[in-house]
Amino acid sequence: MVTIYFSKINDKATIPRKRNEDAGYDIFACLSDMYICVPPHHTVSIPTGIASAFPSDYFFQLAERGSTGVLGIAQRSGVIDSGYRGEWFIPITNTNNRDLFIAKREVVESLKGIHGENAIIYDADKAICQALLLPVPKTQIIEVSICELKLFGSERGEGKCGSTNS
Repeated sequence: MVTIYFSKINDKATIPRKRNEDAGYDIFACLSDMYICVPPHHTVSIPTGIASAFPSDYFFQLAERGSTGVLGIAQRSGVIDSGYRGEWFIPITNTNNRDLFIAKREVVESLKGIHGENAIIYDADKAICQALLLPVPKTQIIEVSICELKLFGSERGEGKCGSTNS
C-alpha cells in the first residue's frame, strides 16, 4: 500500500479520487475566476488548488481523459515528481477551431447562451484529466564513448524516425 498525501492550497479545491478498478485519479480544475478561456490551438495551465507528497519510488503521470479527448481538450505533458510540493497545474490545449471555456457550474448555462455552438463549454466540476501513479525504476548512469556504446547490440542501430518501415 502506497500512502499519498494531498493538501488543498485553495479551500475550493477537490482532492483527487479514484475507484479501486480505475487506473487513474480524477484531477479537477480549481478556478479563482468564473471561467478560463483557452483560445483555439492554444495551451493554458489550469490550476488545481492541490499539492502532494508521496514516496520517491513513484511519480504521477498526467493523462487525458476519454471524455475530454473526444471534445478536443488535449492534456499536454505532465509529470508530478515525488519531491514537488507546489500547486499542480494541468496544461490543456484546445485543439478546436473555437474557444474552449472551462467554467464553474453556475455560469455554464449562461456561457452556452452567449456563445452557443461557437464555443465549447466544459464544466469545471468534471475532472479535467487523470493522474496515474507509476513506479520510478532505480537506475545507474555510466558514461561510455560512442565507440563503446555502438558495441551494445541493437536491431535498430542509428535508424531514425520511420526506420522500421511500418
